[in-house]
Amino acid sequence: MMRMATPSFKFPKIDKFPTVSLPSFEIPGIDLTKLDMKKNIETARDNTKRAVEMATNLTKDVAYVTVGSGVLAFQQVQVRRREVAAAIQSRIPSSFGDVTAAGAAVSARATALAQTAKETVEKIAEHATKTASETIVSVRSKVAPSA
Repeated sequence: MMRMATPSFKFPKIDKFPTVSLPSFEIPGIDLTKLDMKKNIETARDNTKRAVEMATNLTKDVAYVTVGSGVLAFQQVQVRRREVAAAIQSRIPSSFGDVTAAGAAVSARATALAQTAKETVEKIAEHATKTASETIVSVRSKVAPSA
């Protein structure tokens, strides 16, 4: 097997880093000596606490409004259902007495029609019998003398 030689590499030596000088500047009007970080943190906590309370109250209000709207919608559906039921009941007999009276009226009318039909059939039968008897008598009177 052949061995490969590892190339050698050396980093150059840097004895001195170049110096960089930044210009100096001042911020006029800002005094950081009186900055109270503890007070600022407490104020931020208080503001956060108020924001959480407001969000909680807003969420509760939204829930109350949603539930209230649902209750009102349900009540309105019940009112509409009662109105429809009343409209339907006004168009049909509302009590057993009304149904019985309507049935009695229909029965009386049917009985009257049946009686009229019976009388008419009896008259037709009587007339047919009388006509048939007269015809028989007439035919006999004409047939008997020629025999």
